[in-house]
Amino acid sequence: MNGKPEPSRARSGRTPVDRRTEILDAAEHLYADIGFEKTTVTDLARHLGMSPANLYRHFPNRQSIDDHIALRKLTVIEDAAWKAARGASQDAPAAFRAMVLDVMNTTLELQFSEQKLHQLCVVAIENKWPVVDQLVQNLQGAVRHVIIEGRNAGVFHIADPDVSAGAVFWSLLRVWHPQMLALYRDEHLEALAHSICDLILAGLEK
Repeated sequence: MNGKPEPSRARSGRTPVDRRTEILDAAEHLYADIGFEKTTVTDLARHLGMSPANLYRHFPNRQSIDDHIALRKLTVIEDAAWKAARGASQDAPAAFRAMVLDVMNTTLELQFSEQKLHQLCVVAIENKWPVVDQLVQNLQGAVRHVIIEGRNAGVFHIADPDVSAGAVFWSLLRVWHPQMLALYRDEHLEALAHSICDLILAGLEK
């Protein structure tokens, strides 16, 4: 192998949705292989066996492709949060702790197992792309869901779930924010996450 991906020839009869998915799959492959900053639209078009002009029939610009790929990766983090949060009706404190750890570990896995692709997410976060705002809102929503379930069960005692969810979310950035995780990855992150959970749960349970 020469390190360059083999071209993928377009097939006829493909629906626009399928074609967009194929383009995004190819972009994700190239971003992971050589890095999103080094990948050009010409590289992507050549990989797909089409012209850049034909590619732009499906996406208006390169930024649109990058947005969709970032959304794909960041949605994995959101899914991890909600998978844990859905257990809050049975045990809100346990669900909260699981959510904190699962988001942290999913972010770490994305960050260090797919470093070239992860760089796209770092740029998205640094430049405050709309997909990042969406992730923040959805993670706060998962935190809010756990708090409300805990209040309904009489475990948490808070007056305003929205205010509490916002405060809790920002308190978790030490173990949720990719750049913070990269900076302190050699420390005992799991122990730190448990300590943060202990402090937050103590406040919610008062």
